[in-house]
Amino acid sequence: MKAMVPLLQIGLLLFFAIVMFAIIGLEFYMGKFHQTCFSNETGEPVTDFPCGSRTCPNGTDCRGYWTGPNYGITNFDNILFAVLTVFQCITMEGWTDILYNVSTI
Repeated sequence: MKAMVPLLQIGLLLFFAIVMFAIIGLEFYMGKFHQTCFSNETGEPVTDFPCGSRTCPNGTDCRGYWTGPNYGITNFDNILFAVLTVFQCITMEGWTDILYNVSTI
């Protein structure tokens, strides 16, 4: 029972750190996960990653609106999804997909 108070304090400190990284992610990546390479002829997306600074293949251009990675769940568009994305990175479950998506922006 005596260990519950220090565990609560550590949990609050961890939540504060997650929120801080989520706010940083909001500043850098808000709206960036919704653009990908679309075909000029059909209008269909041809890649499954954000285009950002990466150049699209010939016959395609970088535009939105694309749902985003993980069916739109992994993004930094609002604080709740940003906290969820940071938590996913902390738990190291699928964090490499987020790394590759962020490195292309």
